[in-house]
Amino acid sequence: MSKKNKETKEHQNNLCNCDSCKEMRTLDRIDRVSRWVLGTVKWTYDFGYIMGSGALSDKNHPLEKFKNLKNDEKEYLINNCEKAYKPFKKYLLFYICYLFGAYFQQCKRHEIEFKFEKDFLMIQLKSFRKMIETFYNSPNKKTNLWMKLFDNLFGKKDLNINKNFFLALFPPLKNEQLELIVDWFIEYKENPTVESIFYSAAHYFHMEIDDNSSFNNIKTDNPIDKHLFQLTKKDFKGFNKSILQTEIPIRNSFVYLALTTHEKLRKLFIEYEANDDLIKKIISIGPDISYQIESLKN
Repeated sequence: MSKKNKETKEHQNNLCNCDSCKEMRTLDRIDRVSRWVLGTVKWTYDFGYIMGSGALSDKNHPLEKFKNLKNDEKEYLINNCEKAYKPFKKYLLFYICYLFGAYFQQCKRHEIEFKFEKDFLMIQLKSFRKMIETFYNSPNKKTNLWMKLFDNLFGKKDLNINKNFFLALFPPLKNEQLELIVDWFIEYKENPTVESIFYSAAHYFHMEIDDNSSFNNIKTDNPIDKHLFQLTKKDFKGFNKSILQTEIPIRNSFVYLALTTHEKLRKLFIEYEANDDLIKKIISIGPDISYQIESLKN
């Protein structure tokens, strides 16, 4: 057996066969990008907001323990989980730059020419929108994008914690409005802020997708180690335009990037000659995102 065939066989033997990983292996290259972006953002929602609130801590979960909490403690948990989706709504322009950056790296991996052209970019954007819509209307609840623990949390069936996340990322935009955003992106593709998001997303996508990256070669059986993984200087080879940080875990890079670039993106859109009142409203209203909301115990 050749060295290459041996490595391929070893890789296949090491593949995770959980429902979520098997589902991802069925996705085409475009949908794989959409899935990655959604997963990256929802990780912050799931762990930073819902779990971060203390909703699933040993003191407050399962339902029998929740029922024993004081009324104000119950109200705190329900209120925070019910409103957790709101900070994710206004980052529409960020998601576009982030999505296209990951798309760029995917094209590079598959030796496909990446084009800063509307028709080319709309293919990826429509895939992203379609995937969000599918998860909202008829989700595959076996994947890690849908946290089953959130269904009927606190004994309530109407909180819609999973669905609200997808709704936040799916503003009611018409096709011409989507094309307007793509035109805006193309116009400002060389803007330092847009570039920093674009190439940082490409960098992060590479770290998670490439089998040879240091992220995918952590020698540990503890999944927490991947959550805490931090880049080193050697990880920036070929990604000199990335502004990912070595001081914070790569899992938190979405929040860092979104917080430091949102206002600049918003101003760029307002300055754009072909503006839109609905888009302007979406990107201007709502609380800022955070790494983690304050836990009930604090």
